[in-house]
Amino acid sequence: MRKISSFAVAAPALVVTGFGVWAASTTNGRVAASISHRIEPLQLMLNANELPTVEFADYTFVFH
Repeated sequence: MRKISSFAVAAPALVVTGFGVWAASTTNGRVAASISHRIEPLQLMLNANELPTVEFADYTFVFH
């Protein structure tokens, strides 16, 4: 019975401590994203190498 009561005290204490650390943290570490580094779809398509291929068997005009 003593183990359950110890856990009942320790779990909320960890939650309160974690919330306190999160609330006290500063937001100075955030850096704005650079606009010059964008994903260019055309360059992705032009530079795509060794992509997997799909084999498709067309049985549209097969008569039995």
